[in-house]
Amino acid sequence: MKFKDIIGNTELKTQLINSVENNRLSHSQLFLGKSGGPKLAFAFAFAQYINCTNKTPSDSCGECQSCMKHNKLIHPDLHLVFPVLLINGIKKAVSDNFAKEFRQEALNNPYLNLHNWFDVFSSENKTGKTGYIYTQESDNLHKKLSLKHYESEYRVVIIWIPEKMQTVTSNKLLKLLEEPPQKTIFILVSENSEILLKTILSRLQILKIKNYSSKEKTEILQNKFPEKGVIKLEKSLIYSDGNLGDAIHVLESDIITDDNFDDFQMWMRLCYLVNIQEIVKWVNERTKKGRRNQSTFLKYSLKMVRNCLIIHFSNRNTLNITENEKKFLSKFYPFIHEGNISEISEKIEESIKNIERNANSKIIFYELSLQLTILLKVNRKFVE
Repeated sequence: MKFKDIIGNTELKTQLINSVENNRLSHSQLFLGKSGGPKLAFAFAFAQYINCTNKTPSDSCGECQSCMKHNKLIHPDLHLVFPVLLINGIKKAVSDNFAKEFRQEALNNPYLNLHNWFDVFSSENKTGKTGYIYTQESDNLHKKLSLKHYESEYRVVIIWIPEKMQTVTSNKLLKLLEEPPQKTIFILVSENSEILLKTILSRLQILKIKNYSSKEKTEILQNKFPEKGVIKLEKSLIYSDGNLGDAIHVLESDIITDDNFDDFQMWMRLCYLVNIQEIVKWVNERTKKGRRNQSTFLKYSLKMVRNCLIIHFSNRNTLNITENEKKFLSKFYPFIHEGNISEISEKIEESIKNIERNANSKIIFYELSLQLTILLKVNRKFVE
């Protein structure tokens, strides 16, 4: 990836390029930014620029052997570390065992987040395990860095989402940062630096990477999905709460549909009216749409429920929703409040986990609907 492939953040590009040109390359850096932002893309572009053999004052050449390998994330002096799952009986939980899948996902969507990454293994992760950067990873990295460089002057280690490191892993990484191997650059790509050990943070040069504006996000989506209309692209951003990585994910899955709003509206009305006969019919129709679609619908429902609480305590105009959604929520929001939202959210989240673990979707939706018939009738304890 070249710097020109990344929209905006011109000052940061200049700063990174100058650090190489002026021989002021910090051995340990933290690229800090929001989920769905260009921080990982910058890490890839910077790593490529560092080892480009024919770099220009503004970018890597993109044509030398080093650039061609970096462009596919297969350069032997580029080491990728990221959270992994203990699935399929894998005994050694290290990034190398998932490198092929990660390269594919990261090259296709350099704005991906943990949810997008773990969703790749949803069929194998039936128990809903949470991924980490395990202790074995640091041992594996120590072995790699004890070897000589393969072909480039610098060796680059990109650690994506380092806040998922286990404590032992963090302590071992700290030792590497305190005594870094010669000509080795560490780039930590984080969404929440507060979770990292303070001793690690103190050894990092922190670069805060700005997120994209709505206009820039739409431009990126237009370049990636020229066949899709602007309305659908904008709808994907609304659906994803402005998260670019999620927007790309849902556009590729083609799971954005007006049916989600129509189904949610109908579902809430039936639950409030306790119309069991119609609820059964609704569940039968809803569960015909496939497991991924069911999970997506429940996540959409969770978002709509949480939007109700925002309307209670904030300006509803700040919500990133369509006019139809805004119209419906303006009437529905009084039924969701601090007296029932926690339990409603928990029930929906639990249902999402069960759907993704291949549980019987009809039973899940029917049970959840019965719970909602009760929870929607809970009275608010105080009046605004």
